[in-house]
Amino acid sequence: MKRILVIEDQTSIREIVSDLLREFELADTVAEADSIEQARQLLADACWDAIITDMSLSDGNILDLIESMQLQGYAFPPILLMSGFLYGESELRARKTGIRHILSKPFVPSKLIDCVQLMLESGRHAK
Repeated sequence: MKRILVIEDQTSIREIVSDLLREFELADTVAEADSIEQARQLLADACWDAIITDMSLSDGNILDLIESMQLQGYAFPPILLMSGFLYGESELRARKTGIRHILSKPFVPSKLIDCVQLMLESGRHAK
């Protein structure tokens, strides 16, 4: 049973991503968070097979959350980072946290689907 967490503060984007995951049957469970704090709670409460997240949320930067949880020993599943503003130092910082999948916004739905399929496949081999 695949579980994917979608972290995005823009309702329309969050709903599109979640709907695509369901439509293409990429996950049995799709949960949504619209803030860093909500994401922190969902990450602490359940295990996830993949995370799809925006970088800049209304209450902070997702990279700050990832780094702080990693310092506490949290092992993240594959992460797809979506951003319209990921360049240079921010991209390097994301890569240092272990993020291997980055999708520029706006994105074509087929690119999102392809990336999620690749993440889920790579996550299966990593375990």
